[in-house]
Amino acid sequence: MILKKIVAVLLVILPFILFGIEPIKVTRSDEEIVVLTKFREYHFDLERGILKDYYTLVEGRKHVFTYGNDGFDVLDEGTPLTVIEDPIVTGKGKTSEGFSEEVSIVYNYGYVKKIFTIKNDENYLFFVGIESSRPVEVTLPRVSLDPSTDRYMENYFASFNSKSRTLVLVKHDEGLRFEGTLEVNGQKRLTVFMGPNKRTLIKKAFPEDYESLMKALGNIPGFNRWYDTVFYGLVWFFWWLKDLTKSFGWAIVLFTLIVRLILYPLYHAQTKSLINMRKLQPQIEAIKKKYKDPAKQQEALLKLYKEAGVNPASGCLMLLIQLPIFILLWSVIRYYVEEFAYSGGFLIWKDLSAGGFANNWIFLVITIVSSYYTTLLTSQDVRTAWQGLIMSIIFPFLFVGLPSGLFLYYTTNTLIQLAVTYYTYRRYKIKGITTRELLGLPKKA
Repeated sequence: MILKKIVAVLLVILPFILFGIEPIKVTRSDEEIVVLTKFREYHFDLERGILKDYYTLVEGRKHVFTYGNDGFDVLDEGTPLTVIEDPIVTGKGKTSEGFSEEVSIVYNYGYVKKIFTIKNDENYLFFVGIESSRPVEVTLPRVSLDPSTDRYMENYFASFNSKSRTLVLVKHDEGLRFEGTLEVNGQKRLTVFMGPNKRTLIKKAFPEDYESLMKALGNIPGFNRWYDTVFYGLVWFFWWLKDLTKSFGWAIVLFTLIVRLILYPLYHAQTKSLINMRKLQPQIEAIKKKYKDPAKQQEALLKLYKEAGVNPASGCLMLLIQLPIFILLWSVIRYYVEEFAYSGGFLIWKDLSAGGFANNWIFLVITIVSSYYTTLLTSQDVRTAWQGLIMSIIFPFLFVGLPSGLFLYYTTNTLIQLAVTYYTYRRYKIKGITTRELLGLPKKA
């Protein structure tokens, strides 16, 4: 009763923390300009106007690209051009912290002008505009370890790194073909995707060419993985749920409910096995006391299991079957982290890609309370109850730094687990222990 009151108070005083989309930040040193968005980090050279380094910022800072004579250099008959004046940084939606919409960096080479434009969105797109009064060449960035795996298609250049699973796609003007470097005379605009190999983002970036792109990219060694059919089937199903609910948060809840409904037979079989074993526990303890010899004890236990029609390993087997499924589903939710940040939020959470205690503490409370009651329902004695309770308190803290979208999935799973456990144990008339028994307090008169 006290615990319920504490939870109620916490819910009443819950702060409505507002998280806006982070602006694009631009910093300049004597050698480079650094552009920082929520999930991307660009390093541009000042003198040559090239892309020096590029990092993605999902699940840590990951170095995707480093310059190797392939950072959008401007070449005139093979000679790299240098910038003749300081680059100009402009943008839309200027704030005290940066630019809320987009940033442009303009490099002037005299008879050539180059413009990098970076938008503030979930995608890994940026744009490169080239304006030249005479023919020049432009190099294109590569992330592949083996240049022979690069692909030159009509209107597209592709480079894929199978080790880091990162991809560069460069789209150029309609009907223009190129090999190695891109010839430019006049005005051209390149659309560049540089980031993780995520098909939903690729489709959003290049919707009109998505099918042909996937067919061509599928020929690159390592691009497709053996489990992609199942994984992307779930990814696209989740995307359909998001379109249906108009919310990533409700899509996560609905996705979890549907999957748990499908997996219920496995969970029911596991729970039934545990309940049957629990019913046999007095007989098991009696056999252990009667037979001190391990061989005779094992023989008697096997006979008991056979007569009762119980397989002691079935509960563990069902758990092992569910574990890879849980990992796969977890990966599907994690896949959408970038889009969580720009999806408009869920209830009080304005950014489901943010993590940390400030964002996840309410999930932490719900998870611990749900796990507490689940532990009481399933425990046979005080000792096992305390062991389960300690684990149920410690385990959620391991997730507190994860994006709120992932913690929402974990919390929803925990609530469903409590509901299903309560229903199953009531159905089979199995009683757990009470809070008073857990604390060693006398029973109420």
